[in-house]
This record gives sequence, C-alpha cells and structure tokens, in this order.
Amino acid sequence: MKRFKNKLIYILILFFLALTAVVVKMAMEYQREAEYRRENIKTTVVDDKYDEILYVETGAINPIDTVIVTKQNTRYAYTKLVFPGEYIYLADCEYTYDFKEGDILKIDKAQYEICDLTTGRTLRTIDVKEISEMLEPDQIIVHPAAGAAIMDQEGNKYISFNLKNKEDPEDKRRMYVNIETGEAFVRMRSDGIEEIKSLSGKQSSSGTSYNVLVFDEIGLIKANGFESYYSERYGEVTFGMDVGHWGYDIVQIDIPKAYLPERNETLYAEFPGLAEYEGSDDEILTFYISGSPTAEEILKMFMEEGEEISFEGCVLPANSSKDGQEHEIHSFEEYEQWCE
Repeated sequence: MKRFKNKLIYILILFFLALTAVVVKMAMEYQREAEYRRENIKTTVVDDKYDEILYVETGAINPIDTVIVTKQNTRYAYTKLVFPGEYIYLADCEYTYDFKEGDILKIDKAQYEICDLTTGRTLRTIDVKEISEMLEPDQIIVHPAAGAAIMDQEGNKYISFNLKNKEDPEDKRRMYVNIETGEAFVRMRSDGIEEIKSLSGKQSSSGTSYNVLVFDEIGLIKANGFESYYSERYGEVTFGMDVGHWGYDIVQIDIPKAYLPERNETLYAEFPGLAEYEGSDDEILTFYISGSPTAEEILKMFMEEGEEISFEGCVLPANSSKDGQEHEIHSFEEYEQWCE
C-alpha cells in the first residue's frame, strides 16, 4: 500500500510538472505573440482632408496644367491621386497591417471621395472595400489607402488596387473602379492590360528629352541653382527639384516654394495667381505640365527671366554613357550624343 501511495504521488508530481510546463509554454507563446503584435501589427487610419491642400491652380493657357501646394510631410499623400485639372481622390481607410510580413490582415473601411480638384467639392464616394468583397470575396486589397490613378485609351478614369488571395499568395489580381460610373472589373495582374495606361509615374514616356533631369545624374539641376530631390527619395531629407514622368505626355515637377522665381513670363502666364500666393518657403509645389516639355523648357520655367541655362561642372558618369567613359557635358545635344 505504501509503495502504491508513493507511486501515485510520483505520478501526480510528474503530472503537475508536465501541466506547469505546458502552462508556462503557453504563457510564453502568448507573451511572444502579444509582443509581436505590439511591435509589428498596427491599425492604420488614413483620413485625407482637402483642407490639407494649401493652394490649387489650373493653367490659364492649358487647363490640364496644374499646380498644387502641400506641406512637406503631406506631399506624397496629396499628389499621387490627382487627375490634373479635374479630380483628386481622398482616402478614408482603416485597416490592420503586419509590417514585418508586409501583409494586410483586415480591412474595416476603404472609401474614396472623388473631389473636384480646384474646389474640393465631393462629387461622389466610392466604397472600394464593398466593391472588392462583392467581386472577389476570396481576395483582399493589398494597400487600401494606396490606390493608383488609371486612365484607358478612351479617357475612362479609374482608381486601381492590387488584390491578393487570402489563402493563395500566388493568386494576384488587380481591381479597377471607374470613378465616374462606379463600374468595376478585376483582371489577373499577369495579364499586362495593354490598353490601360498608368498615370502613377511608373510608365515610360514617349518623350524622353527631360531624362537629363531625372535623378540629376549629370548635376544639371545643381548647376542652375537648385538642390536635387534625388537623396530625399532614398530617405535623406533634401528638398529640391524633382522631375519625373506622371503619365501620357505629362511631366511632374516638385519644388519648394523658395525656388519660385520673382519674374518668369512663361510660368506666370500659365499660373497668374501663383505670383500672388503667400506661403512658407518650405511648402512643396507640385506642377503637372502637359505637352512633353523638354529639359530646357522645364528649367527655364523656374529660372529668373533672362537667365541662361548653365552646364558648369556637368559630367555624365561612365556607367550611363554609350562608350563606358565619363564625359563632360556642355549642352543638351552632347547629353543626347553620349547618354546610353
């Protein structure tokens, strides 16, 4: 009997030790999961307001040409979803995101106000969460607050989103919502969608004569008294001139207000109100200029009247030249001659 009791006590001790180990393990896993969630899983709320835009003016000569003024920390949010001269999309989103895995977990809200660009008047509201769940219930919007401005060959305007299958990460699709009719469709991302042209700056332009200003690889922007935006793109805080393709024949130029010339016939003929605009020098002006302007036209648009373009110190690096050698550049013709 005594031996049986000892054995029972031993078994009970082992049971409680095992139970304690399980409880401790579960507690540690819970703590690790809670710590992971605190560090990596965040609720993101995006609520764009039109009054964050400080100034808007469309072209007096070409109404597609547009300038909008924003603060440095809101420039990206309020310039990526613009149809020059017409609309701006304002996001109202709330979603849960795993920043470590780069994975969207849950969307509580994803709506976009389609507003008149110059007045801010709301024209319509599109519930993209509702539309995506209706069209593709097994898919989820990858970045709800990061829609893209899209226009097809017939001029139909869309807001577009990448979708991802909740169970199969290889099943990738893209949703397009017509901002004027509300009609939507989904296509596989691998389809190419040749008839859709992106207006988000990712498409190559047929006019490349301003490429000398993109990333300012020969130092032309600096040679003419501006700082380059190049370093800011990679995390450094340098606010200067940034030139890039926006879509079709439109070039986007970003500059701080401090760079506005006092006198410039071309600039202020197109944007006469801008000459009277009062704001701080560190505000960012984003220009959308149509007609595939050349690098010379772009620079002269922001230089004081009568100043000549300088190529002092401009050098084409070897990895960008046709013959693999560095070249001093003294003109736009020389750049075209040697640039790969």
